[in-house]
Amino acid sequence: MTVTAIHTNTKIKIVLNAGLDDNNKQIKKYKTLDKARPETENEVLFDIAKKIASLQKYSLTEIIKHEEYTLLEE
Repeated sequence: MTVTAIHTNTKIKIVLNAGLDDNNKQIKKYKTLDKARPETENEVLFDIAKKIASLQKYSLTEIIKHEEYTLLEE
């Protein structure tokens, strides 16, 4: 059985620190950039995410790149 992976989407998730809750647990806020071009270099995506994060109310915690694929059996 041969399985082929077809790239369907790239997302960048920006994780922001929104402070602490009543139990001193970190509150995280998320912004997602959907449908990024798969050929875009990681450094470019990182820079774009940092620039968008700088416009937000909360401070940047991390940047996550998520790739989606459809798997097809041939």
